[in-house]
Amino acid sequence: MKKPVAILLMSMMMGLMLMPGISMADVYMKQKRHTDAMRMMGMEQPAAEVVDQTWITPKGVRTDNPEMSTIMLPDEQKIIMIDHQSKTYIEQSTDMAKMMEGMPRDEGAGDHAAMHQMMQQMTKMDASVTDTGEEKVINGWKSRKYLLTMNTMMGKNTTEIWATEDLKIDRKLYDQLMTKMFSGLPGMQGAMETIQKEMEKIKGVQVLSIFTMNMMNQTHKTRTELLEFKAADAPKDLFAVPAGYRKESPDH
Repeated sequence: MKKPVAILLMSMMMGLMLMPGISMADVYMKQKRHTDAMRMMGMEQPAAEVVDQTWITPKGVRTDNPEMSTIMLPDEQKIIMIDHQSKTYIEQSTDMAKMMEGMPRDEGAGDHAAMHQMMQQMTKMDASVTDTGEEKVINGWKSRKYLLTMNTMMGKNTTEIWATEDLKIDRKLYDQLMTKMFSGLPGMQGAMETIQKEMEKIKGVQVLSIFTMNMMNQTHKTRTELLEFKAADAPKDLFAVPAGYRKESPDH
């Protein structure tokens, strides 16, 4: 489950930004996600397709698929990653001070400075949204096409987004979740507010997104399609880790 902190947090931010807008009630979503095969640094990752089930509530967000679950708790500024195959989980703070406290004591001031610099690099991102005006029906929803371009520490990436206004939303809670989640990272709140303002150009709920990332002279695509979207009461134990799962360190 080992994953560099910066990559983990960047992935979480991208996931939140590409998530459909939400209403004030608990929302359940089912999405089909296809990821292309990729070869990087001598390692191969085969193509994969999974169905993600996501709950969005005022308290936080949980996404589940057969292999793993991700829990984001904005009030606690914490992300929990659950591996169902190994029956283990990790907890990662999104508060810079707590991240530093959690670093091994044998790491010197230089390591802490490097971590701080890396986190600051994460705040250097911008986004632009273009409304193409193109429309079509996707899974029964009348949808409109937008193009999102983002520059991040991981490079430039683009996303083709189809959104529908057939599903009613209120973005206020979404914006609150985003602000709380990353307010502990220096400079992140300002960056997120700028990006959120740009994302407001996308009207309605995203029903299809095709994310294209260029890294190390390779193009990698992820296609996410909305299958189901409804307001419903979330399970009371939504944010609980399954019994018997073992906690591991984020740098394990």
